[in-house]
Amino acid sequence: MMSVSVVWSLMAPFAMMALGTAPQVAAPEPIPTAIEKALIERVCSGVAPGSTLETDPHAHCLNAQLASLRADFGRDLRRLSASERSLLDSTCSRLQSTHGSEAYLTCIAGQLAALRNRRTRAKAAAADPAPLPAPLSSAPTPKTAPAQQASSRAALIIGGVLLTIATIAAGALVVLQSRRKRRRCRECGASVLDSGDLCSNCRRAAAEPLRRVATERLAQERAADAQQRKLRAQEEEQQRQAAQQEEDARLRVLEEARQRDEEARRRQAEDAIGRSQVAAAAESRPVVEEFDPYVVLGVPRDTTQERIRAAYEEAKSKYDHEHVAHLGVDIQDYYQAKAQAVDRAYQMLAG
Repeated sequence: MMSVSVVWSLMAPFAMMALGTAPQVAAPEPIPTAIEKALIERVCSGVAPGSTLETDPHAHCLNAQLASLRADFGRDLRRLSASERSLLDSTCSRLQSTHGSEAYLTCIAGQLAALRNRRTRAKAAAADPAPLPAPLSSAPTPKTAPAQQASSRAALIIGGVLLTIATIAAGALVVLQSRRKRRRCRECGASVLDSGDLCSNCRRAAAEPLRRVATERLAQERAADAQQRKLRAQEEEQQRQAAQQEEDARLRVLEEARQRDEEARRRQAEDAIGRSQVAAAAESRPVVEEFDPYVVLGVPRDTTQERIRAAYEEAKSKYDHEHVAHLGVDIQDYYQAKAQAVDRAYQMLAG
């Protein structure tokens, strides 16, 4: 998290420049900004700190690097033009995502060193090479101030250090690229040219179980869907059969009711016919003043016992009560009286 915050703080000046913020030259301040601190500490990382603050080589190195950096590029690199900032951003930003913040800082340091060298060569080419005329007065030439000599030495030291950093950064990039090219597969040890730590064969082998599991899961889902469809079809068939059974039961009830109605109408018709027959028989029957067994059985007077027995059986069957059990009371009484008369006539003739 700290490296990410440092990288974002380093990229802040370039983002401000890209949004159109105009750089402003400000007086050097003793406290370095995030990008200045990262750059000067990277240069002075090999200088060991001293025992006291006055004799601390590390602190003197940091101050000298900060003064040189601000003298060339201003505080927080604000003297960089828009094109120079765009060049730094396009060159070094992609290293942040691929190689981390260290490679990003190394790239910035190398680009600043190259920019300083270009500016120095441009200033030297623009300077007038003709020697200055000797002064007319015999006054001695003033000596260079010690502060200017120290600044020149510090600038030379900073330039050499930045060139060294740029060289190291270029070597590191070459090493990283060679490592990337020589990356090996962690399964079979074969060369891996693209991203990742598995070769194409190992990736296919690793993906095969996943594909098999996905295929099995799809087959299980299809089987479950088919089972659900089968259950729904069975439920619909059961419901259809239940509805059919209910309809059949309703039709049977209606048919039974219709049959009962027809049977009742038939019995009523038979009762009416039976009553009409009884009435007709009563009207056509001669008035018999006394009981004649020969007339009841319908046999002549000189008949034999066998003929009498046969006539009796025939009359008994004709007036059986079972034939008129479903008819009215009048018809049943008539048939019962006739059966009694048949029995009486047979007893009289059979002795």
